[in-house]
Amino acid sequence: MVTLDQVEKFLGQVVRDEYGRNLGKLIAVFADVSGNVEAVEIATNDYELIKVEAERLMKAPDALIVLPEWKVTVIDVENRLDRVKRRLRSLEELNRKSMIPSHAYEEMRKRLDAEFRKVKEESAKVKEMLKARINDLEDQIIRFERDMASVYMLYMSNEISEQSYKASIDFMRNAKSKCLDEKKDVEKHLELLSKLEAEQTEPIKATSVTQPQLPTQQQAPIPVVIVEDTPH
Repeated sequence: MVTLDQVEKFLGQVVRDEYGRNLGKLIAVFADVSGNVEAVEIATNDYELIKVEAERLMKAPDALIVLPEWKVTVIDVENRLDRVKRRLRSLEELNRKSMIPSHAYEEMRKRLDAEFRKVKEESAKVKEMLKARINDLEDQIIRFERDMASVYMLYMSNEISEQSYKASIDFMRNAKSKCLDEKKDVEKHLELLSKLEAEQTEPIKATSVTQPQLPTQQQAPIPVVIVEDTPH
């Protein structure tokens, strides 16, 4: 929760995303009567505005950080997956120790299984969104690399000055690095979602001890010889 007192001092200032990219100037704040921020508006240029919901805002010591939309969505799904998995494990442990009646166990298990299926379906959609974001970032990285190659060629052919070359290249290198940072972050959350989906929730079953098998062929009986004492 971000309050009006925390945000108002950033009005008119440039705000950045989590990876340090400039998003524009913070020009407006919308808050409820309790002083809790509901949304802000950012001017990306002189005529384009973007509205950012409060859930995407993160207060840093000396800055207001805007989280990407995909991250807010994926963190919500991750938390729900983790919560339902922990509840399932707790329920199985209670059932294993016979600490709850069977009818209560069956009812709660059925409800949690339904919730788990629901959140897994949402997770599948979120993973597709993350994969699409990775593709967008990879396209942007390729574009930066192509532009850098073009500027480098013009510099090497003495068609632009060293000062212009350095200013352009430094900007693009920095922008490319931030794209790579976001790409790594997306990949990390994509991996975490898959792990949460696949994690074992069932109680560990005791493994049965394999009995030694009898020989397939019956061995011949050992002959018994009765020796009688002979009279002397």
